[in-house]
Amino acid sequence: MDLSGKINKYLVDQLQNLNNINEIRISQEDLPGFIYKNLTTSKYRRHSISKEYQDHIKNVINVSIKDNKPIPLVWVFGCYKLWRLKESPYADWAELFFLIHKINWLKPILSVYKPGVWFDFFADGIVVPVMNNITKKEMDEYQKSFVDILLFIKRHTPNNLQFTLHTLEDLYGKESEFQKEFKVNYKKIIDQDKISRLVLSEQQANIIKMNVKSERDLTVDDLHKSQLIFEAFLLSSKRRPYYRTPEKIFLDSFPIKNTLPIGVTRASTVRFWVGVGVLRKYKDSFIEDILSVNQLQQTNLSNYKVTIDGLNGHNFKSINLIQS
Repeated sequence: MDLSGKINKYLVDQLQNLNNINEIRISQEDLPGFIYKNLTTSKYRRHSISKEYQDHIKNVINVSIKDNKPIPLVWVFGCYKLWRLKESPYADWAELFFLIHKINWLKPILSVYKPGVWFDFFADGIVVPVMNNITKKEMDEYQKSFVDILLFIKRHTPNNLQFTLHTLEDLYGKESEFQKEFKVNYKKIIDQDKISRLVLSEQQANIIKMNVKSERDLTVDDLHKSQLIFEAFLLSSKRRPYYRTPEKIFLDSFPIKNTLPIGVTRASTVRFWVGVGVLRKYKDSFIEDILSVNQLQQTNLSNYKVTIDGLNGHNFKSINLIQS
């Protein structure tokens, strides 16, 4: 079998293996501890968890078991693809690899807890077009491609795992209601800035430079305005109450306070919407990875055609392999 065939077989095998769950026998008494241990296992966790959030996770597990409901997990993201990537505005292998990684993480829990897990994606990127100069059309195209991947992965997913996508627009009912509140919040931030001018850190400036789409170099004023928009967005009344609740477990790949910090893939810490999914050689097989813009520029890649039944997105006709 040539290399292209081996890559194709590897990807198909990874998908088919998602439904293969080993039967595990756990007593009802041991169930909460088993679920907690597997949710927080160092094999998938990237950073330590504060004592406060350990207690929070245990409480969510106990309440879910008592109510015979799925364990509720929530992941917040902008729901767009970084414009600097040629794969933009569509989702690519990075999103699929992220999902595969999460299913493998949750499989032991799915095997012992019949109600399973509810993994909810919360898209709060409603302000991205204004802040980053990305069009609403590009945002919509990404969201559709992301939903298509969720629908695709469902056929390979255990029945007691549910993936959903909710948006900030959903919470406000319509975008005009968000915009009405945002204008008030933006004025508050502007008024505060007149009294005490916001000073950007080097990290904040670099993030803005990476994300804002512009035909010219951004000025200091451009950077400042973008950060003010973001600060106003953070005041959105319906945003944090959706995912920072006693009933849900908040996930992220960064060591944010009071978070369950789970890796993006086995090999990567790059967030899937700002990176590209690739494969790298690993012993006699492969391993999924996600590369950032800078990593892509520094990495030698070879492209191989693949065909995965039912996976019909813009970025799934081929895949890049890292050449060592």
